[in-house]
Amino acid sequence: MILSKEALLLSGCLLVSLPLIADETDLARDEQEKRHQESLEKGSWWQSTHRSVSETVDDWSRNIDAFLSGKQHVLSNESYMRLRFGPILSDDGADGFFDFNARLKLPNTKDRLRFVIESDGDHLTSDNEVTETSRDSSVVNSVANSNVSAAVRYIKKSWGADFDGGVLLAFPLNPFLRTRFSQGQRYGQWRWYQQEEAFAYYTEGTGLRYKLGYAHQLGDDFQYGSRFGTTWFAQDDEIYYREDFFLKQSLNEKSKLLYQLSFLQADGDDTDGNSFLYFVDYSRHLYKNWLIGHVKPQMTHESDNDYQADFSLTLSLEVLFGNPYLGTK
Repeated sequence: MILSKEALLLSGCLLVSLPLIADETDLARDEQEKRHQESLEKGSWWQSTHRSVSETVDDWSRNIDAFLSGKQHVLSNESYMRLRFGPILSDDGADGFFDFNARLKLPNTKDRLRFVIESDGDHLTSDNEVTETSRDSSVVNSVANSNVSAAVRYIKKSWGADFDGGVLLAFPLNPFLRTRFSQGQRYGQWRWYQQEEAFAYYTEGTGLRYKLGYAHQLGDDFQYGSRFGTTWFAQDDEIYYREDFFLKQSLNEKSKLLYQLSFLQADGDDTDGNSFLYFVDYSRHLYKNWLIGHVKPQMTHESDNDYQADFSLTLSLEVLFGNPYLGTK
């Protein structure tokens, strides 16, 4: 009888202690998951570097915004910086390119000012471009030979206009002015736009540029359209024409395809002649929404080469920094 009472007492203690043991187990599991999550958030060196650079971009934008507006209270900021770089493989060997640009938005100026930084500030048009603008013998040389520009952009939304005033950060400093007027409209799944631009560079000269385009959305996964552009350089009396036909396909939330056919023409004594090209650009988000990989095979046919096919393969990484890319999934 005594043994039975002891057995009953022991069983009762075990029954009472089981919930406590389960609670301790759950707490230990929760604590382990919390530590694991903190470890993921801290991440490796490249994740911490991304966070640090993004916070720096946000701080720059807030400080410039406060300086120009005279207001210390800073609104939500969507400033960003974008890097894109990689090798370009062709029959002639391996080259490289590096592109960099930043848009620092200043909301306290009633969203009328931007601070714009670009690595290809001396590149005035894409209407004569058959490859990456900053293509060089390597990515390192492309970085070293970048012609960085810095400009303040004033936006007049009621006019559909923006005005840039800035300098090319080379020696000697090369000031420039740019003015753009944009128009466009959306009708259901159709959209059209046009843009007129005038530019004046101290050393590069003056010129005019015009763009016209349309796009049509087909369901959730497809969009097709066309773009036409022309640029006139007054200094050399050269005119460039370009027409692009494209089809965009969304494969899933992370992957997209761009198919494009382009025709380029030029009028002038020192121009590169006529050409056409076609390529497929496959892009995929490799990590969250700020690390994107691109694979782009391209065929180019230029009149200077009797329109013989010239194949190239561009492999690139695109990295986005800024407050919109912090803490995203």
